[in-house]
Amino acid sequence: CLIEALAVQAKNGNKIDKCFNENAYTAACIAVNSRFNLNLNNQKVINRLKTIKKRYKVMRDMLSQDGFRWNPNTKMIEYDSEDLWKRYIVAHPDAKGFRGKQIEMYDELKIVCGNYQAPSRWAKMKDGSHPIGYKNFEEDSASFVSPSSDDLSDTDGTESYSGQPEYLHEGSQDPPVMEPLRQLPKRPRESDVLQEAMLAVASSIRRLADAMDQSKTAINPSELLQAVLEIDGLEEAKQMYAFEYLNADPIKARAFMTYNVRMRKMYLFRQFWWWK
Repeated sequence: CLIEALAVQAKNGNKIDKCFNENAYTAACIAVNSRFNLNLNNQKVINRLKTIKKRYKVMRDMLSQDGFRWNPNTKMIEYDSEDLWKRYIVAHPDAKGFRGKQIEMYDELKIVCGNYQAPSRWAKMKDGSHPIGYKNFEEDSASFVSPSSDDLSDTDGTESYSGQPEYLHEGSQDPPVMEPLRQLPKRPRESDVLQEAMLAVASSIRRLADAMDQSKTAINPSELLQAVLEIDGLEEAKQMYAFEYLNADPIKARAFMTYNVRMRKMYLFRQFWWWK
């Protein structure tokens, strides 16, 4: 939930260089607290992000080595040979847990922990507000900085920006010289944060509702088998056939489980008329 919320914040321009601003941490905090009924503050989110970044660095360092690669289909780190894996683990024991482990949110981790930059970086300043009259026409798409620059040595990227607003530009803090555009409308920062947090919460609730709907329609195989076994007059081979037939068709299985014992027998003999 935290990774997902911070990835949304990064795409919304609330991550600059490697650091999220306070708006991002606040929105992520609201999303996690709302979903899990917690009372975390921004510092708790920052501390957790530091742990996530350490694990990401272990994974990123492994993928930078020859013989290791990311498989987007299996969502796992693959390696050329067992010998290569064993030698790497001896030198890097922290990487041991990644063997055979699915990393479902790898793309989101790259956005949150890597050097992902949202498009049009001149459109926002480091405190989250908008400068007047400037837009970056050179960078209209999101980008990742090269892996060699994706280090955590100077900062792990969990500190938030503070102080005077600055423009993003390598080697200069002055905005580019170009014709000013119309002034962008100002929106209250608090409402932005709340809106983004509510969108994250709504997404989580929607996934939970889908999972609940699926669980309501799912049939427990053990209960289905027991119901088949309770029908009189069926040989063991027919019981197995009926169970396999119903278990493969959730709609028919739900209909069968809805009936009482007498109706279930009639239902099966209607499906398998040649049993008579």
